[in-house]
Amino acid sequence: MDAGPRIKSEVTMAGAHGAEGRLRSPRGEAATSQTPLVRALPAISILIAAVLAAYANAFTATWQFDDFAAILGNPAAQSLAGWWHALPGIRPLLKLSYAFTHETGGGVIAVHATNIAIHALNACLLWALLRRWLLTLAPSLEHPDLAALLAALLFAVHPAATEAVTYASGRSISLAATFCLGALLADDVSRAHPSDRTLAWSGPAAFALALAVRETALVIPVIPLLRAWATGRSLRAEFRRLRRYALVAAIAAVAAALTPGYQRFFGASLDARSLVEQAMGQLLAHGYLLTQSLLGVCNIDPDLRVPAHVSPALIASALLLAVLIATMFSSRRHRPWLAFAIGWYFVLLAPANSLLPRLDLVNDRHLYLAVAGPALALSCVLVGACARPAGRLLACASALVLCTAAAFATAQRNTDYRSEVALWQATVRDSPDKARAWLNLGYAYRLAGDTPQAAAAYRCALALEPDNEQAAINLGLAAPEDAGPMQCPARQAVREAASPSRTEKRRG
Repeated sequence: MDAGPRIKSEVTMAGAHGAEGRLRSPRGEAATSQTPLVRALPAISILIAAVLAAYANAFTATWQFDDFAAILGNPAAQSLAGWWHALPGIRPLLKLSYAFTHETGGGVIAVHATNIAIHALNACLLWALLRRWLLTLAPSLEHPDLAALLAALLFAVHPAATEAVTYASGRSISLAATFCLGALLADDVSRAHPSDRTLAWSGPAAFALALAVRETALVIPVIPLLRAWATGRSLRAEFRRLRRYALVAAIAAVAAALTPGYQRFFGASLDARSLVEQAMGQLLAHGYLLTQSLLGVCNIDPDLRVPAHVSPALIASALLLAVLIATMFSSRRHRPWLAFAIGWYFVLLAPANSLLPRLDLVNDRHLYLAVAGPALALSCVLVGACARPAGRLLACASALVLCTAAAFATAQRNTDYRSEVALWQATVRDSPDKARAWLNLGYAYRLAGDTPQAAAAYRCALALEPDNEQAAINLGLAAPEDAGPMQCPARQAVREAASPSRTEKRRG
């Protein structure tokens, strides 16, 4: 779909009232006497309903994995007094949100309800942003409001978001996204009122709050630059507009450098692996995100490891990234919406999946806000096809099937969070060769009172990693008289279940 030539200047198009002012209304129609909120209610209602439908079974999810250390065992997340005494500390606003929930008497259901509400708010904020931005990113698109709504819907029901919504500890991602989207929306609104100093500082203020939730929000000021680049506007003028954001980022960097928690955090990251290892690992990580997580395959602990040498998988990942980057640059002139969508994806993934090492090469939750980029590109294609009579039925049906399938996959993934045992059973099914997955499954069984199954899972972990000290200690506690060989029949059963055709061949 060709969205038309780039817009050279928002000022010449729309004057001092912004790109939305005189080009056309966000619905492509004449302005009505209704207030903006009333006109927005149908779309907001659709997005909230979609989130509630996809996450209806997430309210009863249990505490999982990092929740015990990050929330239940963390005094700063259990009370306002504990939070205050822990200052200065890492991610203070995130911990304050947990402490407030606990202080008001909320338990695990309240935590998940808050996460779901945050996600619904993010879907609405994303829609509000995209309906403004598409007027310049895709000026020839006949129904920009519909494209914005479809993109926000795909974001709302995408199963990769479960790790940031259903997983209680994933709130760091979703809450930071709230302030990031708020900052971008405030920045866009302030462009229509350049003399309003309160509006001018509202974006940087939201940016500061995002950084207080999660440090990865640092890349958000790049998004206005990306949008200016994609639509052909002056980057020099955009840099001048972002001086307030640069000031906030500088203050945050100094504060982080002086905070012991951040010193340990970044020190551990830098010691995780070398720059070459990180580059090779991240090539595989991006390949995994594009071919697994983005397509709805969820795994809380993917079995992805730093490659020891160049492999076909590494080459394929590198080629896939090269094609995407080439597409981003080549589509800038005639399809700025596509260039922006690809750029958004990479910018939002950059903090967790670039040069700064982390313990894990990849996690689904880091795709949370980045998925809005592919969702935008897909919505522009489908809505553009709807404008042509020949493709209207197919495009509408495709949009309906995609949203329904994504919502169903999200609801299915939520069932894995009903218990620790269920989550780690799903994980060893998808990562049967990863010792940590078996170790955590064994621990979940032990907490559930199933000692024989716990011992079997610990033996699997030791069969995969004979020098895994934690697995050996846990096995000694679960089965102190166990002196047999470290075998893992359960792992073989998982493999056979995943490959029924090969199993039938061996049995024949």
